[in-house]
Amino acid sequence: MEEKQIRQNNFLLGLSITLGTIVIGLISYIIFSSDFQPNQEIPRCEYRGWAYAHGETFTMYNDCNVCVCSNGELLCTDMECPVDVGKDDLN
Repeated sequence: MEEKQIRQNNFLLGLSITLGTIVIGLISYIIFSSDFQPNQEIPRCEYRGWAYAHGETFTMYNDCNVCVCSNGELLCTDMECPVDVGKDDLN
């Protein structure tokens, strides 16, 4: 009789752990799928014929200003570029 009670308790314990694992898995899935939406694409930035991904940085055509793509918008520095003086001009 006592052995039957132990088996029944082990079965109930295993069943409880299994059901708990399933419930935790479902809750995790619901939370993860609501925060992360893989179908929603982050827009890219276009500059001079090139497409840049979110967070990507690049140097502008003038080689002295830098841009970063942020959610489809370009954010660039606006520094005045130094005038290039060639070596031949110094002599």
